[in-house]
Amino acid sequence: SINQAPITGESIPVDKIIGDAVYAGTINESGSLEIKVTKLVEDTTISKIIHLVEEAQEKKAPTQAFVDKFATIYTPIVFILALFIMVIPPLFDGAWSEWFYKGLELLVVACPCALVISTPVAIVSAIGNAAKNGVLIKGGTFLEKAGAINAIAFDKTGTLTEGKPAVSEVVSLAAEENQLLAITKTLEDYSNHPIARAIVDYAAEKKVDSLQGSNFKILTGKGVQATIQETVYYAGNAKLFSDLGTPLSHCWSHIEKLQNEGKTIIIVGTAKSVLGIISVADTIR
Repeated sequence: SINQAPITGESIPVDKIIGDAVYAGTINESGSLEIKVTKLVEDTTISKIIHLVEEAQEKKAPTQAFVDKFATIYTPIVFILALFIMVIPPLFDGAWSEWFYKGLELLVVACPCALVISTPVAIVSAIGNAAKNGVLIKGGTFLEKAGAINAIAFDKTGTLTEGKPAVSEVVSLAAEENQLLAITKTLEDYSNHPIARAIVDYAAEKKVDSLQGSNFKILTGKGVQATIQETVYYAGNAKLFSDLGTPLSHCWSHIEKLQNEGKTIIIVGTAKSVLGIISVADTIR
């Protein structure tokens, strides 16, 4: 079970089997892995992301680039003119001191230092101000583009949401809600999977106690099982119950509805029937 949030931003860990690719920089949630390295460190996805960020930070804002280009042409011209005024006229009238001061006056008035400094100072000030308010702007280019924005598309996980799953809905079918939660809490109590922890925490909030269980077993990529009061109960995905031969036709509408809402579903039941469905989703900040 791999936490790919550092790369993809997805809060729910992804189950991996033999032959699957894993990203460098992701976190192994449970079990041990034997990994074959297939890329050089500079070719990994996380290295490319770091490189893109570094490139973005080096980009100058269009206004700053224009001012810098303008200054590289304009400043030498001002210096040459000032030097010309200091040297050429005194050759004819000998007033070296007077023309030297006139040359300095031209240099002070015409030198574009205020113009050249103003843009980077304004950009640094704006980025610093934004940082104080918790907004990271990766460079002047993006700061300027913000002025032309009409719509914003956010990366949901960890930006608009907490980045960790929580129970969003409990659908009771063949059992009362508290009984359903008690069975599910018993099944998930020994699992470290983020979805399992979310269900256990939710049941604890509702003051639902675990039941006496035995023969706990993790079914990799499918769910968990345990024996409660001499009955084997399961909690997992639709594939688990399909493999068990449990009829799902009466609850398929609930499953599709929750999945269409972008929620992760946990079906709870026995090999013969489904007791209920618990949906888990990333919570809004």
